[in-house]
This record gives sequence, structure tokens and C-alpha cells, in this order.
Amino acid sequence: MSEGVYENSDGFEDDEPDAMKNTDIDGQLYGNVRAFKPSPRNEVVVSVHFQWWKRPSGVAAVCLGLLCVLLLAGIIGLAVYYGVIGHHYSTERDQLQTSYNTLTKERDQLQTSYNNMTEERNQLQTSYNTLTKERDQLQTSCNNMTEERNQLQTHYNTLTKERDQLQTSCNNMTEERNQLKTSYNNMNEERDQLQIRVRFYEKPCLAGWWKFGTSCYYVSPTMNTAGGGQRECRTMGGKLVIINSREEQIFIYEFKKNVWIGTFLKAKIWEWVDNTPFATTYWMEGEPNNFNDKGVCVEISQTATDPLKSWKDGPCVPKHWVCEKPITP
Repeated sequence: MSEGVYENSDGFEDDEPDAMKNTDIDGQLYGNVRAFKPSPRNEVVVSVHFQWWKRPSGVAAVCLGLLCVLLLAGIIGLAVYYGVIGHHYSTERDQLQTSYNTLTKERDQLQTSYNNMTEERNQLQTSYNTLTKERDQLQTSCNNMTEERNQLQTHYNTLTKERDQLQTSCNNMTEERNQLKTSYNNMNEERDQLQIRVRFYEKPCLAGWWKFGTSCYYVSPTMNTAGGGQRECRTMGGKLVIINSREEQIFIYEFKKNVWIGTFLKAKIWEWVDNTPFATTYWMEGEPNNFNDKGVCVEISQTATDPLKSWKDGPCVPKHWVCEKPITP
């Protein structure tokens, strides 16, 4: 047997002396399970330990202890875990609570705004209904007024038409009245002329004078200026002829001579020798045309083909002239 190797009492070899075996009971219990016969001084202890180990209750106690340790460890771990989780959940809960409070406040504000807007909407709806009712009333009034206006317009148009018809009738009657008045005046004039003719019919003109109407006319056989002819007419009790009608104009034209008549230009206005203005004129085309000349006189020119358009103005050079003298009773 080599050094350091020992043989125990039951014949097994061991590498430790008996002294170490006696003092290291744990090694017998936990590390080295061997079959040996203990020494007498350690018999009681070894026997006790050996018996505890062999008993089922010991094993159960060991298992129970290990289970308790494991449970304790698990409880501690769970406590730590749930502590961390609880802290995390507490933080999240506080945040959620804050968010909930904020959302609740916002919800309340929105509810208040909603209530205000609902109230305003109801007020606006009421105003809208009121305005709609007023609009309908105004529309009804407008329709009534439109109908009345149309009726008035119809009446107005009818009255206007009647007025126009009456105006037309009045104009026609006025025209007829004027025509009748003209005819009446003409008849009075003709009557007067006829009366004068009847009165002076038997009274002849002087020799060399021509009778027309109620006047006698003298055509000069010699020539002179219009002023000279006027002076000679005055010596015979007459004056240069004053033409008062178209019949008298045609009568003078029929003498077939270019003769001065009794008119002159005064301040660019033609007047007869008795200072009466023209009532009717018988100018040729383009006449008169000597307003700016001095000493302008008027003749009945035989160059005109129309006796009613035969007056011509020009310088008062010597020409024939015609005197007119009314017939006296």
C-alpha cells in the first residue's frame, strides 16, 4: 500500500487518516458516501446522523426547506418584479390619469362650446324663420302692389289711348275750324272786294291807267330809277306798286316789262314804301343776293318763266316802273 493510502476497518482503502474522518462528518454525509465501520468514539454521532439521513422525514424536511428557499426566492423576485411593474404601471396610471383629466376638461369645454353653438343655432333658426315669414309677407305685399300697378297701368294706357283719340279728334276739329275760319275770312274778303267792285265798277280810271280790283295802275313809258319813279308817282297821287296778293303779282308781270316795284332795303330788312314789312314774297331762285350793297332796289324781271318767282334785286339803275293809286268814291 502506498503512502497516504489507508485501509479502513471494513477493508476499504481511503486516502485520509481516521482523525480527519472523525472530524469531517459532513464529508461523510454530503461528499463521501462510503461503507465503513466507525470507531467506537464516534459511533453515537455517526449513528445519529446516519439515521437522520436515512429517515423519510429528513428527506422531506430537506425538500421542504429547499422548496421554501425557492418559494422565498420566487416571492422576492415577484415582489421586485411587481414592484418595478407597479412603479411603471403607477407612472403610466398617473400619465393616463393626467391625460384623462385633460381630455375630460377638453370634453367639458367642447360640450360647453357645443351647447353655445346649439343655442346660437337655435337663435339663428328662430331669426331665419322670422325673416322667412317677413319675406313671405313682403312678397305677398309686393305681388299685391304689382297687381295693382298692372291694373293702374292698364287704366293709364286706356286713358292715354282715349286722350290720344280725343286729341286727334280735337286736332281734326281745330283744323276743320281753321279751314272754316279761313274760308269764312276768304268769303268775307271776297264779299268786301265784290262790294267794292260793285261800288266802283262804273267809275273808270284816268286815261293811261289800268284798273285791277280797287286800284288803278300806271306803267311808265320812260325809264327812271326807283326813287325817281316814286317821286313821279307821288305827283300823280299814287306810289310805287305794293303787291298784296298773288293775283296782283301776276297782273303786274303781265305788263311784260322789267319794272321797279315799291320796296327797299332798310337795315338789311325789306320793306314796302308805306313802311310795312313783307307778308308774301315772289323771289327768283338765288334771290335776293345783294344785302351788302347800297342803293338796292327790286324789279319784276321778265327773264323769269314763273310769274310767282320773278323778283330780282339789283342796283337802282333806270328802268320802267309801276304806280298804284286806289280808286276813291
